[in-house]
Amino acid sequence: MKDFRLATVCMRSIAEDAEANLRSMLAYIDKAEAVGAGMVVFPEMSLSGYSMASPPEGLSFDSEEVRAVSEASKGTIVCFGFADDEGYITQAVAEDGRIVGVYRKTHLGYREAEVMRQGDSLDVIRTSVADIGIQLCWESHFPDITRTYAMRGADVVLMPTASGLSKERRAEVWGRILPARAYDNSVFVASCNAVGDNGAGVVFGGGSMVFDPLGRVLAETHGDVESMVVADLRAESLDRIRNGDGYRSMRNVHYLSKRRSELYEK
Repeated sequence: MKDFRLATVCMRSIAEDAEANLRSMLAYIDKAEAVGAGMVVFPEMSLSGYSMASPPEGLSFDSEEVRAVSEASKGTIVCFGFADDEGYITQAVAEDGRIVGVYRKTHLGYREAEVMRQGDSLDVIRTSVADIGIQLCWESHFPDITRTYAMRGADVVLMPTASGLSKERRAEVWGRILPARAYDNSVFVASCNAVGDNGAGVVFGGGSMVFDPLGRVLAETHGDVESMVVADLRAESLDRIRNGDGYRSMRNVHYLSKRRSELYEK
């Protein structure tokens, strides 16, 4: 991993209006580049807009909107979401004008399972600044996903969401589970939520949080309006844990390296 600045976007997306969502996303990408961000992360299904009232009209990887976001990644790495034309909830990572990795949601919510297909892989996505894993929205409640990414070498786990929880309830939930995902697995964790009325009867609660590998908050916002926050992710924070002894002070333990997998992986 290299030192880099991460920008997380809390954005309003309109269901089935990829053209309007694209305009908003391109504006935020410009803002991220202006503050020197090496990566910008958008919420779940930010490009297509999140709605499960019926099977959403999916975007292909060759669609004009997806290609436009990919092209915009020449200045900063972009992580963005959409419903794809094969029926998956997809989060793609673009760098230098092309898609370098794709995650298809593996654990679907109740309504999602009625209209969407379930992905079946947890691949770490390699970028020029960090190796990343992605788990979407309520998947943050599954510790095994984060653990799998960490064991496969992820430096950062991104958790874009489209949650209709109120800002207070969402902040309370994230405050309990996200620091644990970061601390237990010695990874950076970043989450950003959709915000506002999606035009299809759902209102999202907003918010962004970024944690360091010790579970400490690096940046956060809990408002219910659009926003972008930035955090500087330092490689030294990971190196100190992963390369240290870990026993002398118990301050920077790399817990994964102390696991006795033979006891609980049977």
